[in-house]
Amino acid sequence: MMSLSMWQFRRLDERKTFNAGLLANTTQAITPIKNLALNLPADLNDIQWRRVVVRGTFRPSAEVTILNRSQDGTAGVDAATPLDFTIDGKQYVVIVDRGFVPLATPMPKAPSGEVEVLGRIRISQERRVGALSDPATGILTEAQHLDVERLSGQTQLNAQQTVLPFYIDLLDSPQITSSLPARVSSPKTDNGPHMSYAIQWILFSLCAVAAWVILVKRALRASQPASVAAE
Repeated sequence: MMSLSMWQFRRLDERKTFNAGLLANTTQAITPIKNLALNLPADLNDIQWRRVVVRGTFRPSAEVTILNRSQDGTAGVDAATPLDFTIDGKQYVVIVDRGFVPLATPMPKAPSGEVEVLGRIRISQERRVGALSDPATGILTEAQHLDVERLSGQTQLNAQQTVLPFYIDLLDSPQITSSLPARVSSPKTDNGPHMSYAIQWILFSLCAVAAWVILVKRALRASQPASVAAE
């Protein structure tokens, strides 16, 4: 139980580190995607959550539905759609998570023609322990998580096009006025319940020690001869 308490304290430290990085990147000025695409850092975590602007054209034929999403207590899916654009005459594509749609609700089509997208950078989603996995090969129309590397082969339009190694959550676009897909929720910035959980495990440990002492005393008293007990 003490080990579990220390684990919760470590989780708290991790959460504080995450919140600090989130705040640092989300408060930076909005930048054209070109500035980051041409100067990618060695660690993509350094730019995760930064806001970027990109002008391009959605390619609905290569859209992938991301399954098992949940938002505001509602189960649903996300729409991950490639957005083709150019930088200095060179072809690029970035996957855009257009947002959340509840189950049994038809997926709205991506707008046609050139659009301007304000989004935040996200790195690939990792499969959680015990979660379903996607096939390692083949074309995916549905996926359990948005893995840019796994989808890059089917996202690339031609050999000359560069697939950016991150995706973006769509935050706003002048060309998109419908309420669905709903904007992907922003991450929570609180420290979570880790401190209270850590204290609970400490209290459980103290209760266990106290209970052990009481049980030992009772066992010793019960094992004493009757004459000794009478004295």
